Amino acid sequence: MRKIYAIRQIVVSLMAFVFLIWAFFQNALWAKIIIIPFLICSFAIMMEKIFLIINKTKPSNLFKYIFRISIFVYIFCFLLFMVYYSIENKNYSILIIAIVFIMFSIHFFKKSFFNNK
Repeated sequence: MRKIYAIRQIVVSLMAFVFLIWAFFQNALWAKIIIIPFLICSFAIMMEKIFLIINKTKPSNLFKYIFRISIFVYIFCFLLFMVYYSIENKNYSILIIAIVFIMFSIHFFKKSFFNNK
């Protein structure tokens, strides 16, 4: 049953990867910058599940960390842009919301990478 779930995730991530490759080459520079982390994430999920199916845990864990790093880079860059935008436009309500999300993101980052069991 676990392999069926992994195969389903491989198929979905492959479809997402193909779509994102197409979108990457169809858009302008700023859209490409936004698409890159999702490309990395879909590729990392696909490779993680492939290595999981063939029982290679070290490469699977490596791609799991690549996925996590890519997501957190995207989240933190987006939130820092929100902070910059809110300060630039003197919209401090957005700044408060962004700071709250930064605090949650830092918590999830710590939990994701520095989980002491």
